[in-house]
Amino acid sequence: MIHENYSLKKHNTFGIDCSARYFFEYTTTAELHDFLRHDFQPTLPFFILGGGSNVLFTNDFAGTIVHARSKGIEITRETNKTVRVRVAAGEVWDDFVAWAVDRNLFGIENLSLIPGTVGASAVQNIGAYGMEAAQSIVAVHAAHVETLEQKIFSAEECGFGYRESIFKTEQARKYCITEVEFLLHKQGEFLLNYGDLQQQFSQQTEQNLQTLRYIICDIRNQKLPNPEITGNAGSFFKNPLISQKQFVELQQKFPTIVHYKAENGQVKIAAGWLIDNLGLKGFRMGGAQVHTQQALVLINTGTATAADIVQLAEEIQRQVLQAYGVEISPEVLYI
Repeated sequence: MIHENYSLKKHNTFGIDCSARYFFEYTTTAELHDFLRHDFQPTLPFFILGGGSNVLFTNDFAGTIVHARSKGIEITRETNKTVRVRVAAGEVWDDFVAWAVDRNLFGIENLSLIPGTVGASAVQNIGAYGMEAAQSIVAVHAAHVETLEQKIFSAEECGFGYRESIFKTEQARKYCITEVEFLLHKQGEFLLNYGDLQQQFSQQTEQNLQTLRYIICDIRNQKLPNPEITGNAGSFFKNPLISQKQFVELQQKFPTIVHYKAENGQVKIAAGWLIDNLGLKGFRMGGAQVHTQQALVLINTGTATAADIVQLAEEIQRQVLQAYGVEISPEVLYI
């Protein structure tokens, strides 16, 4: 169904009151194709919206928003060691994680309770606790919004990086993801080298995927505000990657700086630590505030405008750069 001048307030977890000129929601790929064939207006701006958990609408959207509500989880291939699963783009991401964990399938358990949809997981290459969606994604099905071409992107073609994929480029934004394929494993090792997962997991009598998921959900619930109660988009900034040389210099000044090894000899710095170390928890500009429990999260206290959130983010970036010489960039997409 196509709606005109449609409110997006319930479709973004910041709870920003804005609207889209046109809003189209589909439950099947056939409905999407019918819309693209007969109603799509290529001259207008176009954006594919998942759960709205990683976006900030800075104004009303003067074009068409497409939103997937498609459902379906299908096992397409199974061996003694692996299970290949095709998942509809509109499936809630955490519902899929729960589905996998209930079947004792390894590969996405550390991504428990991340908000959003399965389709968006491929766009953003979501990650948490040392695990990324790209490690399990093997293919992405998509439809070109202008030509209706059906294309299956291999994992290599997706160009996955840290919170990046080809679907964030201007060219690939013309594709609407309809399904994502994952390869999950019947046996695997628990990934526990982030935060205090190892300590909490080792104290459990039953050490299985269900226990690990429970611990991760509990940690996230304690640290992160519920967007249904307090508007937020989860982690607002990416963890910056810096050179080993720059890290050594920083560590000499700040011995307790939280960091992780990254590829190509780089070091990943915890952006939350950088912000917290500046004493910015609770720092507020207008109706936007740094969360008092997790410095990486910016919240809407109830009266925030998009401009308040942008201004707060820019001030944090300025202070971090001034204090550490490190640039941090938003993980949240400004629209």
